[in-house]
Amino acid sequence: MTRSNLYITLSDGKKLKCVADSSSAPEQGYMVEEVILPLLSYNDAEKELALLREHCCMDELRVNATYRYIIDLKTKAVSFFEEHYNYDTGTFRKGKDSTDRYNDYLNKETHLENS
Repeated sequence: MTRSNLYITLSDGKKLKCVADSSSAPEQGYMVEEVILPLLSYNDAEKELALLREHCCMDELRVNATYRYIIDLKTKAVSFFEEHYNYDTGTFRKGKDSTDRYNDYLNKETHLENS
């Protein structure tokens, strides 16, 4: 199981944090197919929030999260990072930028659909 902390800006500008508890690495497909792509298509903050409530634990971050997604639904931008928690300071920080893994998954899926 891979957890991801999500830092999201809804299409209305509201910022929120939540946790995707399982299958959240891009290569596993679930997070991209069931959450991110639908979110990017809505352009309606109420629908976005409803979808997030269905798939995520709202208003939480997990210290054992492996990844961090930064999703801006106003600009339709998605970034993907390793997530690190510092137990001494109680803070989260972005690790290595791995957005290329997300983009590679999207390109692979698009290529398969066009074949």
